Amino acid sequence: MDKRFEAMDKRFEAVDKRFEAMDQRFIDLRQDMDQRFTDLRQDMDRRFEVVIGELRTQRLHLSRLSGRLGHGLEYLVRGVVEEFAGKVLTRSERLVLKDSEGEVFGVAADIEFDLFASDGEAYLCEVKSHIEPDDVLRFHRKALFAAKHITEPFVRVMIGASMEAQAEKLMESLGIRPIVRARIE
Repeated sequence: MDKRFEAMDKRFEAVDKRFEAMDQRFIDLRQDMDQRFTDLRQDMDRRFEVVIGELRTQRLHLSRLSGRLGHGLEYLVRGVVEEFAGKVLTRSERLVLKDSEGEVFGVAADIEFDLFASDGEAYLCEVKSHIEPDDVLRFHRKALFAAKHITEPFVRVMIGASMEAQAEKLMESLGIRPIVRARIE
């Protein structure tokens, strides 16, 4: 019987060694997987950094292009306003008013308008590629400020390629005339 117990002990020892070997393989496998996930996460982080950098660069380029386009559009705006008014305007200029008290934005600033045009009737214009409610409210505040500094009455006009339906409702309630190609619901 002793030999049987010894044989069983040997078998249990062999099974224990196999389990220990399997445990070690699982530990090694887990460490390998952890390292792979760490490497993958670091690689993904680097890739995301590159993508985010590219997006920042693209945003900057679009912003510059938009600025250039905006300046170019200002020249075209005069023609649009003339068509809207039904007459040739003898005076048209980009208007910049000094707000040294910070009345409009809470800090001293130059208050800029894309176009101030007149010939009997005056038009104060803001040009946007897409008009949102915030743009309308900002223009409204600026126009209220302008009314204190411009002696002649003027029609407030917002010109854009597109605008949101809410912006249109807001313009209507504030007495701002829209000249827009497309309305977006």
